[in-house]
Amino acid sequence: MSSMIYGRVGGIIGGYSVSCITTPTSVSGRVGGAIIGGDLNLDIQPPPGRISGRVGGAIIGRTVDARFTDSSGNSVHGRMGGVIDGADITLDGTDRITGRCGGPVIGFDVDLQVEQGQITGRLGGDVVGHSVSFSVVADIPNVVTALVAVITYQYYRIAQRRSSSSSSGGRSS
Repeated sequence: MSSMIYGRVGGIIGGYSVSCITTPTSVSGRVGGAIIGGDLNLDIQPPPGRISGRVGGAIIGRTVDARFTDSSGNSVHGRMGGVIDGADITLDGTDRITGRCGGPVIGFDVDLQVEQGQITGRLGGDVVGHSVSFSVVADIPNVVTALVAVITYQYYRIAQRRSSSSSSGGRSS
């Protein structure tokens, strides 16, 4: 049986849509649009197993490697990206999911609430951050849906950083 995670990280302008098919052992789909966005493929082992996969393309993309840290499937710790340019991800909770992506200085907080079939809340702070509004599916733990939101926002931040650094160069005479 499969279900669908769909929703948005960020607003109409400056945000990313998410549309993924889920099964008890996988999440696959798209974060962002057809041009600015990436494919998401995660393999999920039952708790306390691993969650692993990739976001983006085969060449320009990021690996995801996480593990359920308890047998109930309510806590995840892992990493998106490599040793040098990656970000640690820690998430915990069932009805309220909190955590962090990145380090204590460069990173963002996670504060999400699960109610009435939706996961909503904020990634980042009140000023610099994005809102989240996703559907919740029954075939994977809520913390995995939150992980999809975190992956989406981190992928968005990397794409923005890459875009701004490539457009900041110019010729000087």
